[in-house]
Amino acid sequence: MAQKIIITHTANCRDRTEDIRYIILHCSSYSPDKQLDILDKYGLSTHYIVSERGQITENCPPDKVAYHAGESSWLGSEGKSLNGCSIGIELESFNLGQTPQDYSSAQISALCRLLRQLVFAYRIRRENILGHSDIAPKRKADPGAGFPWQKLYARQLVLWPSLKSLSPEAPEEELLQTIGYDTDDLTAARYAFCRHFFPREVAVRTDVHSLLDEPYPKDFAVRDREGYMRMLRAAAYAFQTERKKKYWYLNG
Repeated sequence: MAQKIIITHTANCRDRTEDIRYIILHCSSYSPDKQLDILDKYGLSTHYIVSERGQITENCPPDKVAYHAGESSWLGSEGKSLNGCSIGIELESFNLGQTPQDYSSAQISALCRLLRQLVFAYRIRRENILGHSDIAPKRKADPGAGFPWQKLYARQLVLWPSLKSLSPEAPEEELLQTIGYDTDDLTAARYAFCRHFFPREVAVRTDVHSLLDEPYPKDFAVRDREGYMRMLRAAAYAFQTERKKKYWYLNG
């Protein structure tokens, strides 16, 4: 049974001219109603908002372009933004997703059901479901180091690396680029990777809104360099291997 979705469409969208290839996950510290007000005020939009209780609001139909990604790139993509080829999903999170407790079970369950519908409808590959901080590492911190990527992996919705399979040793920057990160600012890319795949390196901030002005510490260096490089090589291998597959699938 399809889950109930509240329709609150905005005029801040446009027709698509590109195929949908990505789903980008965001979070906001505001309630869905407040998020809608803020998006409208600044001429922005998202496709869906998932509340802490698991209620889903559709702000823009998925067959339209929403203005959610901003300046962004992945795998050296052309253009200044991934808006045209992506679907954006906002999650309510008062603490901006810094810890696993910042996302409720009802919220993640609703998100997974929504993702499954979108993946089937638009044939979106699991390596292309990403966080906002992945595609905009210099600007964004969401959905945060506490986002439960491994729960989504358990449902075959996203990619997660195995430390049993590593790519050959290579420079850090090259490995990050292999995964898809823009390494124009290597420190930002490193921190974004840690947020997604190695969150124990990411500090929790008590001043949540400082993340909006300073999404990553400019002097960041990983403490567990060996563990970080192993995970980086594992992720590079996983993404390379997945992209070589000539088929698309999602069980269930």
